[in-house]
Amino acid sequence: MKIKLKPVTYGLIFLIFVFVLSFSVLVSSFNTRIYKSVYRSDENIKEFSGFSEEEYLGEIDRLKAYLFNTREDSNLIDSVYSEDEVSHMKDVYKLFRMVRIICILSFFAAAFIIIKNKKSISSINISRRWYLFIVYPVLIFAPAIINFEKFWTTFHKVLFSNDLWLMDPRYSLMINLLPEKIFYSISMMTIIVYFIIVLVAVLGFRFFSKREEKASYGTK
Repeated sequence: MKIKLKPVTYGLIFLIFVFVLSFSVLVSSFNTRIYKSVYRSDENIKEFSGFSEEEYLGEIDRLKAYLFNTREDSNLIDSVYSEDEVSHMKDVYKLFRMVRIICILSFFAAAFIIIKNKKSISSINISRRWYLFIVYPVLIFAPAIINFEKFWTTFHKVLFSNDLWLMDPRYSLMINLLPEKIFYSISMMTIIVYFIIVLVAVLGFRFFSKREEKASYGTK
């Protein structure tokens, strides 16, 4: 029997996608293992900055604390970086704040829909449309996997209204501390985290859908 999905269910699936994606971005961006791995494999970071691994990770923690602060406070970083680098980090802070807000709002919006429509939303419907959790991210992930450099450039052109992100690696401390390979690793980690969470969620929906099917058969 073909099951029709109500608009509210499609909306719920989309909100779950948005929440999982934004959550995956945040978790991956603050994963210390990524920065440690890149530091150990990239001699340029050591040579340019003169930082030991401990000093480097300490500086990364300072940047992460700045980005995750409840309010923008450039005093956390302006003693080390140039004026243009600090200005760019202010733009990055706004971007991360937006991701945090989207993550929180999508979670509560999804929870609200589930609570208000628990009688009409079926785990069966959602579990049978598991492929939507693949279709949505493919539009985002595919360009990053195929050509990350082009994806990363386009990302900056779309989300930033200035060219402060175009830093000269001969002089910029920030671009040497945060080379492109770090953001490639974060992107790949985001993909992995996303699909792990989606796999767990889909298995959960399938489990509850089987219980719903058994219950519906039992009432016939």
